[in-house]
Amino acid sequence: MSPSRLRLLALLALIIPIALTGIASPASPGFGAIALASAAAGAAMLLAGPVFRVILSVLLALLGVCVALVALNIPDADGYATLGLVGGIVQVVVAIGVAVTSRRWPTSTSRYSRSRVQGDRASDWDALSDGDDPTDSRVE
Repeated sequence: MSPSRLRLLALLALIIPIALTGIASPASPGFGAIALASAAAGAAMLLAGPVFRVILSVLLALLGVCVALVALNIPDADGYATLGLVGGIVQVVVAIGVAVTSRRWPTSTSRYSRSRVQGDRASDWDALSDGDDPTDSRVE
């Protein structure tokens, strides 16, 4: 499987437990907050490097454990609590899978980085378009 497809599959699999947790939010306000934090961590994985992706996936696994603990501590457990518990367990499993496979994901390109090769005419032109003076001797 190509690295891009692996990343897409992992992130799509992560949407499922986050959605389950969000749907279970009427049972406890904690579910909504944890779902939002999980969605932010999942989105940050698109921009992160390989080491930070592993850190984020561990964080996602811990958030999944938190979802399961909140679901288990709801006094009058109903369908929403069960849905939250399933979402938390699935999130832990998917986050472990992401931690294992995230090193094979494609890395971010340097397309938007501010560094450029000295003396390259194309990068000088791009620098002018960005509002930078390529003849400025100060290094950024």
